[in-house]
Amino acid sequence: MAQPYPVRAREHVNGGATGVGPVFDASVARADYDVAATAPLSIVAPRRLGETGLAVYPLALGTAGLAGADDIGAAQAVLDRYAHLGGNLLVTSDAHARGLGNAIVGGWMHRRDIRGSLVIDLHVGKGEESPGLGQVNLVRAVESALRRLATDHVDILTLEGPDPHVALSDTLATVEWLIDAGKARFVGFSGFSAESLMEARVLSSFGLPKVSAIGVRYSLMDRTAFEGDLRIVSAAQSLGVLPTHPLAHGYLAGAYRSRSDLNASARGAGVAGYLRRRGHRVLGVLDRVAAEHGRSTATIAIAWLLAKRGVVAPVVNVRSAAEVDDLMAACSVSLSRSHMLELDRVSE
Repeated sequence: MAQPYPVRAREHVNGGATGVGPVFDASVARADYDVAATAPLSIVAPRRLGETGLAVYPLALGTAGLAGADDIGAAQAVLDRYAHLGGNLLVTSDAHARGLGNAIVGGWMHRRDIRGSLVIDLHVGKGEESPGLGQVNLVRAVESALRRLATDHVDILTLEGPDPHVALSDTLATVEWLIDAGKARFVGFSGFSAESLMEARVLSSFGLPKVSAIGVRYSLMDRTAFEGDLRIVSAAQSLGVLPTHPLAHGYLAGAYRSRSDLNASARGAGVAGYLRRRGHRVLGVLDRVAAEHGRSTATIAIAWLLAKRGVVAPVVNVRSAAEVDDLMAACSVSLSRSHMLELDRVSE
């Protein structure tokens, strides 16, 4: 039976001694892979993440959905299913329920003993406990996340910025110390402009860490943030692109067809702007392409992203194992040129 998060979750949230209390206290159910759903092809080729040399599955799993899952059993089932189907890139953040997502992943990795087969991308800078990219808060955020993740290092340290109060050179100098200390291997940017990326490249020529990956909001409904100077600069610098919000808050999954489907949540507020003529046209084409492939609209929306140059792995957030199969199936879907052009045109 699924076990709800125990009261000791309060210890974790407030920075208790263990930092991973709610997960280590829970029994870990035996993974059951005898499910009716058809798994994505096992021969999906990994993709290289920028110039890091890291080979990652072309779909990343975020921890925001895990932090919002109903119980530990549901969160663990998502992780088990993702790893069983070949997934290895976990995108975590100290801003997800004040680090609860990190604690869930940490407990799961510890019990499964699979840290060595995973690539961890830790986002810092937006957490309530250590906000910003100043030296003290940056180090504190990383140390806290490592404790909750029950590991001694992360593979990618993604800085969520910019921080107007801290010079980029100072932030990268702190990252250099963290890398030299063995707490991180590579650095990524999220929320930074193309100009900041160019500044970072200049700073790297003076010995500071080089940016290897970027996280950016990118989907059929949100194209402008990436398709401009940011795409040009990321290609010139050979950065690995990890699109966030690839399903536009669930809109591209077909969960919201009219305003009557909206609710008072933040997700509902984010979707409201899509319920216009352009959004309806996009869903119409997605419905037809999905029917031709025998897939869901969410699968096709992810497949469209994966066909874009520079994209390594869209970052998805799910709350149930059933959703994992549907989204990972996108990695084995090949859209025709005509389908790509049609989706490009209708989403302009």
